[in-house]
This record gives sequence, structure tokens and C-alpha cells, in this order.
Amino acid sequence: MNLRQLSYFIAVADHRSIIKAAEALHISQPSVSTQIKLLEEELEVQLFERRQDGTILTPEGKEFLGYARSALDTLAAAKATLRSRQVTEVGAVTVGIPGSLSTMLCLPLIEQVRSQCPNITIKVVTGLSGHLSKWIMDGTLDFGLVYIDAPMLGLDLELLMKEHLFLAVSEQNSADIRRHSGQGDIAFADMRHTPLVMPSREHGLRVLAEKVSASTGLKLDVRTELDASELLVQWVLQTSDATILSLAALQGIRLREGELYTAHIVDPVIERRISLAYASDRPLTRTARRVEMILRDLLKAKSCEGWWKFAEINE
Repeated sequence: MNLRQLSYFIAVADHRSIIKAAEALHISQPSVSTQIKLLEEELEVQLFERRQDGTILTPEGKEFLGYARSALDTLAAAKATLRSRQVTEVGAVTVGIPGSLSTMLCLPLIEQVRSQCPNITIKVVTGLSGHLSKWIMDGTLDFGLVYIDAPMLGLDLELLMKEHLFLAVSEQNSADIRRHSGQGDIAFADMRHTPLVMPSREHGLRVLAEKVSASTGLKLDVRTELDASELLVQWVLQTSDATILSLAALQGIRLREGELYTAHIVDPVIERRISLAYASDRPLTRTARRVEMILRDLLKAKSCEGWWKFAEINE
């Protein structure tokens, strides 16, 4: 059974004549007769009764006509839907973005999706990379950005960019750090006596800093823990504590000029990797892929603005 046979069958039923159906279909009468015969043989029923007043549906033919019309209508609807999506993406997409990138990316991403793809409904969820990864795998999120180096079962990772981390302190408490930060760099060893406010050990940035600390044998002097980037910066501005952060975390936070001093951490540098994460067993929809492309372009544009020092896009 094929779509051509169904089309011929419906045409004969509508015209009550094989000859008229053939004329309407612009094909030969034998071709219609042959396909109807093959259809009847497959179904093992007689679909038409040939009479002097026309070709009439049998009771079985009348019953099958409903199924045939339904099948062709369903196919036509499927074609129309798919063709419309070739022009415009439609649907809902949920994206995960780590907290340190949220002030820089969330609102611009929503604005660009609404501008470029008005038929897409976007939801952005922020959180720790570990939490975002779990939500991607369980289907809560379609995809997201994460700070994860090692492979994870059930998660596909694509490296987008690398960035270096900085030490940040209030300008009024920067004298000691400035003594060690020639050319805007500070050696990791020169931070050993610096009081720090840092995210909790659950946070990817803290894990990365602790790894570097362990590899150098130098213990970080963490005195306070705060997970939100805004609170970290606020605490630094109000106290003598410093923090380790990404320059991206400062975007969107209102700071007066010269209020915060930042120094590039070197010997060794603390390099963090930003990856796109997808569930291994769930391919992205066309709509989600469109949002993903907008996010890629946005991240690339931000890296070219000049303020994001030592950030490198993975081409």
C-alpha cells in the first residue's frame, strides 16, 4: 500500500468513475485500474462495485475511505507544519547559564531571541555547573553553559572558550596586592597571605582554585564563603577581603570607576573552560539549535569587546 494508491482510491470514490478519476489525475485509465486492483489484493477485500450507473463503493470500501482520507490529511498537516518551521522556529526552549555569566548573558540572550525569533518562548535558569548538568540530563533544561573539564556520563560537552581568572580587591585596600602585581599580574604564591571571600566548595570556581592551590602546595586563606557573584563583589568592596573571579562576573554589576582593582593571576594561571552541554541521548530540536546559535554568537561578541582579557574563543 502506498500514498499513490490511496490518492487514486479517493479520486475514484469521489468521481464514481475510473475514467473521470483518471482524467482528474491526468493519468491513464489502466494505471488507475491497476493500482486499485493492487490495493484490493493487499487488503483482501473488494473496494468498488462496477455498475452501469458508475463505480460504487462496497460497504468495505466506504469504511476504508475514512481511513484513507485521514491518512492523507495527517500527512498534509505534517508537511505544512514542517515547511512552516523551515521559515520560522516555533516552541519553548530552556537554557542553563552559570551564575558568574548570568549578569552578562541572560538579558541580552532573551532580548536577541525575542528580536530574532518572536515565535520562540525562552526561559533562562541560572545555577552552579553541577546542578545545571543534572538538569540537562533529566530534561529540565534543553542545553546550557557549564564549567566542567572532565567528561560526564550522559552529557556531551563542546568547548566554547577558555578564560583566565583574576584576583579582585577594593581600590582602598589594594596597596599590598599592588606591591606584588607588576604589569597587572600577581603570582599565585603572592596570594598566600591574602584574606579571601570565595564561593563554597560546591562551586566550580572554588574547586578549580583549590586544585591549583594543591598543585603548588600553597594554601588559600579563605575566611568567608558566598556563592552569588553580586554578594562576593559587595563584600570585597566593604571589607579588606579579596576574591578570585572571572572578569565576566563583573559585567552587569554597577561599579564606580576605580572602585575595584583586579590583577591577573599567574605562575600558574587559573584557566577555566566554558563548554556547551547537551544530553547525550536527546538531540536538540531545530528551535533549541537556533537559540544555541544565538548564544554562541553572543558569547563570541562579548569576548571581542576588549574588557574580557585572556578570554579565548575555541574556533
